[in-house]
Amino acid sequence: MGELNFDAVNGGYEESTEIVQAGQIYDLDVIRPRFADYAREATRISDEAQFLEVRDQESLNVAVMLGGNAKKISKAIDAKRRAIILIPAEFVKGVNAMCRVITDRLDEAERRTKGKISQHQAKVELERREAERKAREAADALQRKLDAEVAEANRKAQAEARARVEEEQRIKRQEEEFEARKRGAKVAEMKAIAIKAEEERCDAIAKAMTEAAKNAVTAPTVIAPVVADIPRVTRTEAGSASQRKNWVFEIVNEAEVPREYLQVDEKKVRDSVRMGTREITGIRIFEEVTTVFRT
Repeated sequence: MGELNFDAVNGGYEESTEIVQAGQIYDLDVIRPRFADYAREATRISDEAQFLEVRDQESLNVAVMLGGNAKKISKAIDAKRRAIILIPAEFVKGVNAMCRVITDRLDEAERRTKGKISQHQAKVELERREAERKAREAADALQRKLDAEVAEANRKAQAEARARVEEEQRIKRQEEEFEARKRGAKVAEMKAIAIKAEEERCDAIAKAMTEAAKNAVTAPTVIAPVVADIPRVTRTEAGSASQRKNWVFEIVNEAEVPREYLQVDEKKVRDSVRMGTREITGIRIFEEVTTVFRT
């Protein structure tokens, strides 16, 4: 394994205090050579780390030195990166802050107008639903009225048909009984005539009721008028606004929420383990060894 070249990267790994001119920071071809030595050293360290085997104290020392130098270079690169992007980053931060002051006002105005539009649209929708309800109730009332009128008309028709048959059968029976008495019919014959007349009367009534049922009137079906829905899109020269319905939720009783919708609070578990907890039902708590390089 070759010796590490501590002077290969800008004379060492000290944190850079370099400030790059603003006119150069947007050209990567100008910046890239400043990191060329770092790139070469990183490639060499990466190759050595790939084939490194830690078998004894000597190789352990080499591994620690290799990892430590990798961390040093990484810190140096990050320091140089921060120095290079400091000026544009501050500029971007300033522009963002300035614009945020303006856009915050506009965002608030947008939220307020959305709220007022939603309130108006909700009011219009409630009025539409109320009109629809009243129209449906009026249609139902008219349907009930027509059904009652038709039912009464059919009842009267059946009553009239029954009364007509009753009268016809009464006259017929009177004529038959008159003829029987005229020829001197006995009691038995008169009784037979009465039984027959009653049977004929019942049959005639049944036929009349069946015929009346066939000729029964059916009430027309009343269709409730359709109340026009509110326009979903409002367009102006400045833009348009549309209404969109979304299903949302709010938790009203966390204790009753099914388990499949719950999530473990990992931060709370981590803090508890850090404070000394070693047993939590459903969680395996174990010790993990990690290596830390200090430079």
